Amino acid sequence: MWPLLRQLEAIMIDTINSKTSVYDKLIGVTDEYRYENSSVRDCILNQENFISTKYGNLIPKYGAEEVRRKYTPSLSFYESGAVKSISLEKQTDIITPLGTFPADLVTFYESGVIKRLFPLNGKITGYWTEADEEKLCQEFQFRFPFGSFHVKIISLNFYENGNLKSMTLWPGESIILRTELGLLPVRIGFSLYEDGKIKSIEPTYEIELATPIGNIKTYDENALGICGDSNSLCFKKNGSIHSITTFSSKIVIVSKDGLLETFEPVVKPDPLEEDHLVIVPLKITFENHQVKFEGEETRTYDINTTKFTVANDEMLKSSASFSCGDCSSCSLCK
Repeated sequence: MWPLLRQLEAIMIDTINSKTSVYDKLIGVTDEYRYENSSVRDCILNQENFISTKYGNLIPKYGAEEVRRKYTPSLSFYESGAVKSISLEKQTDIITPLGTFPADLVTFYESGVIKRLFPLNGKITGYWTEADEEKLCQEFQFRFPFGSFHVKIISLNFYENGNLKSMTLWPGESIILRTELGLLPVRIGFSLYEDGKIKSIEPTYEIELATPIGNIKTYDENALGICGDSNSLCFKKNGSIHSITTFSSKIVIVSKDGLLETFEPVVKPDPLEEDHLVIVPLKITFENHQVKFEGEETRTYDINTTKFTVANDEMLKSSASFSCGDCSSCSLCK
């Protein structure tokens, strides 16, 4: 039994060493950054290296800085020593379960399986604009059970089993996806469950959808266009709405005790820009027979014992577009 344990121990040591050997074999390391346990976290190179991966030999960035190039690590590592990301010296074709895509930057799971792929990873500045970067952006064709489309993308995110987890679209791009609620317009991106069913989308414009408590308008004016992982309209696996974000719907609630409450988006002074207003959206989540409202405060109600009335208020959105110059007839700050 003891020889077997020693053999297993030797295999474990060899496995660990095989992960840490990637850094040990590098040449031209100019800078390195370490974890608290002293293992290497990131490094910058100035000589050519070939990194063996499941997707072929990849060459990390090592050349001189250019106008377009981000000042990012050439390589990043997990604490175990496994490669976490590679910023590539030049755009390289990577074969993924979804097809072959060019990549400037690739990230990996600790197992070595691809996690994220970025076709472009340029530095947007006054010298290199988003328009300059877009000229390099290719349009890709995708075919899914929920839709087929040609589109420019920022990134693809994969589950460890190789299935697509999310897609982030290039700014200004929009696609149509087929859902249980019908055809819906999508901007920024969408995410999927591991079995390929739609998990969330970011609507291109405000749309009104039927929910367990009435028709609610959904749209997120504050949505960040840098990641399609998490979006304002989320679905359960059966295709029904799990959560919805609204900027213009107001919900009036009458509880079983006869209490009257109102939940709605709130208009507030912009903390970053003087004399301007912003809307704090209302997020509504449906779970089992309950509905949760998340805005200025969070409250949960039983759908079966509560009466809901929905009012879609366009004035709420329009009020936020005005400057806050005259306080004499306004009480929003209060």
